[in-house]
Amino acid sequence: MPSTAQVQNEKTGLMGSVAHFPARPRKETITPLVFSNDQAAAMAGVSPRTMQNMRLDGTGPEFVMLTKRRIGYTLEALRAWIASRSVKSTSDATTRFGGAA
Repeated sequence: MPSTAQVQNEKTGLMGSVAHFPARPRKETITPLVFSNDQAAAMAGVSPRTMQNMRLDGTGPEFVMLTKRRIGYTLEALRAWIASRSVKSTSDATTRFGGAA
C-alpha cells in the first residue's frame, strides 16, 4: 500500500498529496565465472560451431572442463585470446595466421 505525503506545488503554491510507492527490491546481478560455448562465441563474434572447431584444433581460447561433457570459457581467457590475435595491418594478419600473402 503506498503512503502519501503532503507537498506544495512550486508554481501555484497549492498543497496536494503525492503517493510514494516503496522501491522494489533489486535483484542482485551475478557475473558468471565461466561462459558457455554459445555465450563465448557471441562475445567473440564467431559462430558456436567455429568455437568448437577452434577448440578441437587448438587455435581457440583456453577453456575450462567443468564436467566430462561441459566446457566453458573464462572472461580472462577470452580477452587474452582476442588480444593475442590483434594485428596492425592485413599483411601482419596473413603472415601471422598462415593466410595467402
